[in-house]
Amino acid sequence: MSSAGPAAWDDAVLAALEFDAVLDAIAALTTCEPGRRAVKALRPLSDMNAAAEQQALVEDACAYFLAAGQLSLGGVVDVSDCVRRTEKGALLSGPDLRTVADAERALADVHRLVRTHSEQGAKFSRLERHSARYRDNAKLVSRLLAALEESGRMADGASPQLGKLRRQRAAVHDEVRERLYQILRTPASAKMLSEPIVTLRSGRYVVPVRAEFAAQLPGVAHDQSASGATVFIEPLASVEANNRLRALEIAEEREVARVLAELSALVGAHAEALLQNAELLADLDSIGARARWALAVAASRPQLTAGHSVRINRGRHPLLRREAVPLDIEVGERCDAVIISGPNMGGKTVVLKTVGLFCLLAYAGVPLPAAAGTTIGRFEHIACIIGDEQSIANDLSSFSAHLRALAAALGEARPGSLVLADELGSGTEPAAGAALAQAFVEALLRTGARVIVTTHYTALKLFAAEQPRVANASMLFDAATNQPAFVLAMGVPGQSLAFELAKSQRLDAALIARAEELLGQESRNMEAAFANLAEESTLLREKAAVLEQQLARQAEGEAALRERIEAVEARRLELEREAAAALDKAIARVRQELVDKAERSARDAARRRGQRTDAGAALERALSDIHRSLGLESAAQPGAQTRAGPPKLAAGDRVHIRSLGQTGIVSEVYERDVLVNLGSMKTLVSHSDVGLEQAQPRDGVAPAVAPPKRSAAAALQPPDNAELLPAAKAATAIDVRGMRVDEALPLVDKALDDASLAALPVFRVIHGKGTGLLRRAIRELLRDHPHVSDAAFAPDREGGTGVTLVSLR
Repeated sequence: MSSAGPAAWDDAVLAALEFDAVLDAIAALTTCEPGRRAVKALRPLSDMNAAAEQQALVEDACAYFLAAGQLSLGGVVDVSDCVRRTEKGALLSGPDLRTVADAERALADVHRLVRTHSEQGAKFSRLERHSARYRDNAKLVSRLLAALEESGRMADGASPQLGKLRRQRAAVHDEVRERLYQILRTPASAKMLSEPIVTLRSGRYVVPVRAEFAAQLPGVAHDQSASGATVFIEPLASVEANNRLRALEIAEEREVARVLAELSALVGAHAEALLQNAELLADLDSIGARARWALAVAASRPQLTAGHSVRINRGRHPLLRREAVPLDIEVGERCDAVIISGPNMGGKTVVLKTVGLFCLLAYAGVPLPAAAGTTIGRFEHIACIIGDEQSIANDLSSFSAHLRALAAALGEARPGSLVLADELGSGTEPAAGAALAQAFVEALLRTGARVIVTTHYTALKLFAAEQPRVANASMLFDAATNQPAFVLAMGVPGQSLAFELAKSQRLDAALIARAEELLGQESRNMEAAFANLAEESTLLREKAAVLEQQLARQAEGEAALRERIEAVEARRLELEREAAAALDKAIARVRQELVDKAERSARDAARRRGQRTDAGAALERALSDIHRSLGLESAAQPGAQTRAGPPKLAAGDRVHIRSLGQTGIVSEVYERDVLVNLGSMKTLVSHSDVGLEQAQPRDGVAPAVAPPKRSAAAALQPPDNAELLPAAKAATAIDVRGMRVDEALPLVDKALDDASLAALPVFRVIHGKGTGLLRRAIRELLRDHPHVSDAAFAPDREGGTGVTLVSLR
């Protein structure tokens, strides 16, 4: 987006479009005098990029006000003049210096607030960058605030010397007053006084003495009353103290002047930064006022484009006292000129003013009271021919003034021009006026300008209907009430409705009938055609409104459906979370019950053996008992007989397990171990622990059969031998394949208790692969089991993920 040369809109155009009246409304919303002057000084910018930046800043300010509250610079005054005087060496007064400090402090607070909200993630990036132009003068402000009281009076702490002088002056002041009050209290002196008071004359403390006693009271006469009856005398007793007091006052004045000179010099040294801050302060208040106005009138940021076109969506003139009817109009895209016709008092002039005013406000960085999609293109020249420009002083009739304005507009017209003309060609004979109006529009179009005119001329309406880049538009009129609707309908020529308005004003019916007769049949036919077009346009607009309402309801229904779907999905996720939490709670409860059961089993076993409940000691004693009962201690003695090498085994062989004293059938043979069926149980033992009793025929191997689903009791059912040794009661493996989780977990827990009491180092849990549900539940149980130190899947050759090897504590 760029600008092509300086914009050309003079004060007359701004006045005709009531630009300053809108600025007055905005200025009323500023919070300080510099901001008010900045708003009043706003003018349309020729640089479209600068105008777009101003629009973006106001949009950010609106967002800031809605999210974080107002930005107030209340009470701040313009300090630019004071600062410029210090650049030239001028001495500022205390109030002036305090004004500088207050302005800087207010701006620093605004800068801090914007930066803080921006750092917290708020979307005010442009406003934050704009306020970052602030120049920090914290040291200068601290010095000024420390030296000056809120009223501008020099503070006692402004300098050490000033504080000392003021303390001395206060003491001498008290001394002088005390001496004078002693004179007042003396009976001989009291009778000479007109009043028993102490007052000041010429900066000296005196007492009022009656004139007849003036010679009797030694002292210095400083003044006399208007009547001559009273002489104000400074008694000799207080002259010396008064002299000291006056000397201290003079010294204090000199010190105050010295400090003021020092502070003024400091301000002068920071003049550049202070002037930049003063400009920023006024600019921020101007931006804030425009944002407040935008929020108050529901205005928004328009889209600024480089093309020579205007499109307004539901625009409302901001100065209309009554509620404005939204305006929809466009020129420059599908057409280059719009001819607006319709009845008097129908709002045609308001349309012209709204289009021109919106362009000026957009260029000045003021949001527009219009809907989204409003687009303002680049116009370097706006001509506005509105109202009666008759001038008696210049000997101009209305028509002459009108022609002069048309000539000036045509002389300035170019591709970047927007010409707005009200009642084009009016003020002369209708046929000539219509011809002149058409010729003027044609000439403007040849220059590349965009044109919007209002008219009552039928010829001009026909011209618009015949030209491809010229569009008719009309202000609608309610025939039922004979009242204007203030609605602009694009593409339809309007009726002047002179006779209808005459009837509404109760003109004589015979007079109106005669006027219709004089008008002629052709003109009446034309008016009837225009009436039909207007009626059809109204019907189409009504249908469009109904369709728009239906689409809006459909959109609302879709939004409600989406919200319901989102609510259902949220509820589903919530139920899933609740179910998962309930499952975790149930698993934790079962795990705790199993742990408690294991602890009870250990305590019961310890009591049965008459042992203490210490777990480590219980395990050691159980291991010792098992070794002794199995005769393993002697086998470990030196010189024990070495067993023969392990036999070669195959699935189906009948073997004897020495450590258990049991006989079983070989199910699977591994490199180091053998899986042996012991009735309904299986156990994994080493090759060295089995002896071959009966080998199966070597011509084949019995096919592996998947284990049937077994009951919980069958998984741990002991062999028929009722005289099992302690170690035999604890199997080295448990097979829970085909069981449910609630069936398998108690069996595994019991098997772990038995294996722990038997001091087995490793225990196998055969759970199979299946869906993985049983495997996960068992792994969850093993994770926190008190007897388990580690758990891992078996190697692939020993069952892989279908078998878990458990290392016992």
